[in-house]
Amino acid sequence: MKIHLIGICGTGMASLAGMLKAQGHEVRGSDQNVYPPMSTLLENFKIPVSTPYAVDNLKEKPDLVIIGNVVSRGNVEAEVVLSQNLPYLSMPQALEKFFLPEKIPLIVAGTHGKTTTSSLLAWVLEEAGEDPSFFIGGWPKNFERNFKLGNGKYFVLEGDEYDTAFFDKESKFLHYLPQHILLTSVEFDHADIFSDLEQVKGAFGKLLKLLPQEGNLIANLDFSVVRELIKSFPGHLVTYAMKEENREKADYFGEVMNTSPQLNFCILTREEGKECCHHEVGWGIPGQHNVSNALGVIALLSSLGIPWEKIQKGLKSFQGVRRRQEIIGEAKGILIIDDFAHHPTAVLETIAAIKEKYPDRRLWAVFEPRSNSSKRDIFQNDYPKSFLLADKVLLADVFMPEKVKDGKVLDVEELVHSINQDSKTKARHLPGVEAIVQTLAKEALPGDVILFMSNGGFGGVQKKTLDSLS
Repeated sequence: MKIHLIGICGTGMASLAGMLKAQGHEVRGSDQNVYPPMSTLLENFKIPVSTPYAVDNLKEKPDLVIIGNVVSRGNVEAEVVLSQNLPYLSMPQALEKFFLPEKIPLIVAGTHGKTTTSSLLAWVLEEAGEDPSFFIGGWPKNFERNFKLGNGKYFVLEGDEYDTAFFDKESKFLHYLPQHILLTSVEFDHADIFSDLEQVKGAFGKLLKLLPQEGNLIANLDFSVVRELIKSFPGHLVTYAMKEENREKADYFGEVMNTSPQLNFCILTREEGKECCHHEVGWGIPGQHNVSNALGVIALLSSLGIPWEKIQKGLKSFQGVRRRQEIIGEAKGILIIDDFAHHPTAVLETIAAIKEKYPDRRLWAVFEPRSNSSKRDIFQNDYPKSFLLADKVLLADVFMPEKVKDGKVLDVEELVHSINQDSKTKARHLPGVEAIVQTLAKEALPGDVILFMSNGGFGGVQKKTLDSLS
């Protein structure tokens, strides 16, 4: 088929384009902004990209148009598609149509941990010789890219609850034909599309209803909403937990043995109603939340009949995901780490993980409120406790606050005040990337760890800080 992708330079859309090209289709696309790394990926696949959006980009009519989530009504190409009645699909619909019917989709869903958990799941299956396919929102370090078309029966998908397209406001994961689901967590997020927690629960509830009778639901008991959602689940349920209060109810329980220099944990399971230490794992990824991610993967793969020896091999060799506690470099004894954290829970867990990994080093937490939820005031009272374990906190400006049309913008100065209730000099608001870089270059000391957190580019502050220190 001749397939045109509108918004082709998005992470998911560029990957989809590569998969379609590998399937033998004639693929092209368009976007408003064309830049690396996705433009480089498309160039390597020899997929032509037109910029900007234009009516002429559809002059040679394709057999199918795939419209990305970033595209809204009013986009000139989308209007051509509608006025000329050209066949079109969303990205999730295209995945459903072209790649999933002959596979066993394994859906990793949840507010937190989707990318790391799906990356780990794909890698362990790879190391186990299953040759899986996968499509992941982040970039697993063990693979050359964030997608793969394998010959095996499993297809690992990061199940995103965000809406599908301007013409389909249901969650993306409802298109993924789930045969097995790993549910990591459910909390309120995506305030631009969900009005409250009930709507979020409704989306995940719809996903669980799609699971066939023979499918496995692997659920994390450490989140109260997850416990609520699985109360009436009629199928095969396997549970896991890290919190002590959920220990007696969980089929799999993770117990951390030590955190530094390497994190080790024990997997406790139940056999004949009795708890036993099933295996001890040497785990290279810091943070108890990442132990939880690993526990979910272990529970799912064990349910699928993958032998422990093969699971263990993948766990030991997993390298993590780019922009998830990723070490950028070290200069003058000062370590620079980058992370995608933006939700209050993710910020809290990431800071805790880095503090566990480097307990004797002073920790700077540098945060940019950038996501559609974090730039709103809905988490105004939740963020202060997220920064408790950091020694120093620098808060950037809210990114593009004018985009908040339907509510109040996060008050960064008020957040600084709340963080500083116990320590008057712990947190500061620094407007602009250059001010942050200059402050860190002046005040950071040998032995410090600087943790940057944002779900976007953060103005390149990570490398600018490293270069300034160097």
